[in-house]
Amino acid sequence: MIGSNSHEVGRKVVSILRILSESPQPLGARLIARQLKGQGVELGERAVRYHLKLMDERGLTQSVERWDGRKITPLGIEELNNALVTDKIGLVLDKIELLAFRTSFDVEKHTGLVPINISFFPV
Repeated sequence: MIGSNSHEVGRKVVSILRILSESPQPLGARLIARQLKGQGVELGERAVRYHLKLMDERGLTQSVERWDGRKITPLGIEELNNALVTDKIGLVLDKIELLAFRTSFDVEKHTGLVPINISFFPV
């Protein structure tokens, strides 16, 4: 359960970083919470402020002015890019697992389906 909670927090942080990276101007907790809600992520302003504070401490975001909100830092952009790569890898692994469950190969009849993952590299 601890691992899934940590994963959920990570997803929220990535969602906030994505919103900040797509904005040409700094955003405050209220605007971020509204955009998250539009994406189906229920996170109130207070929770967003909490996550922003933690992200400031990690150097992922930076407070622009007292009331002007936050912007994403180069470290935050790097974190977001790494998270996106991890998501893509996770999707590939999920697809491989799904295909593994659909295996229908019969060894004696030499018929059926077997998923394989092949990569070609130029020599």
